[in-house]
Amino acid sequence: MSPPAAVLFDAGGTLVTMDPTILGDILEPIIGERPDPDRMLAAHFHAMAAVADNTHLVADGPSVWWPWWLERFLSLSGVSPHPDAVAALANSHGVWRHPLPGAIEGVAAVAAAGYRIAVVSNADGSVAEDLAAAGFDGLFETIIDSTVVGVAKPDPAIFTHALDALGVTAADTWYVGDSRVFDLVGAEAAGLAEFVLVDPVGVGDDYQPSIAEIGELLALLAQPT
Repeated sequence: MSPPAAVLFDAGGTLVTMDPTILGDILEPIIGERPDPDRMLAAHFHAMAAVADNTHLVADGPSVWWPWWLERFLSLSGVSPHPDAVAALANSHGVWRHPLPGAIEGVAAVAAAGYRIAVVSNADGSVAEDLAAAGFDGLFETIIDSTVVGVAKPDPAIFTHALDALGVTAADTWYVGDSRVFDLVGAEAAGLAEFVLVDPVGVGDDYQPSIAEIGELLALLAQPT
């Protein structure tokens, strides 16, 4: 792997997860339960791996795969995946505001080392606001939100927005994300030089390269070719 000029980051599951307090405030009036914060991190990654193992859901669109993912995430987080809870969560905004361990420091270290950095996220139009609330304000040169630009991963066209904003080529850019079905497929289709999987719970089927958290990324970037 050659060191890139730029690094693009996914947001949800890469930099942030759902905030347990905000999530609990949404769920408790509906099902009388709050998620177990200690289970939420693993729940996210196991549910995302399940989507990657059921790619037919992705072909059916977000109206199918997103509630399916939420049901599994809620169950794995220790709460009932009641249809009303799933529907409320699917239509909520401002939930993805809990920074993953080491993510803020890791992104800052990558930027300080001279790499151009940006975000490319499938999101609901609020990803820039959510990242700022989570502590990432001012770290990225640009933030591409699928709802804002009108195209979503795995469509490779979404990456063009970030590449153009940074003035870099796909061949000189890495992408870091948590999904093999959205992030890996999209990055490969866009011709990006490398994809790095964020996999803190070991569900990536020994995918390489992978990191447990963003704090490990700078060392990976600096590895000799």
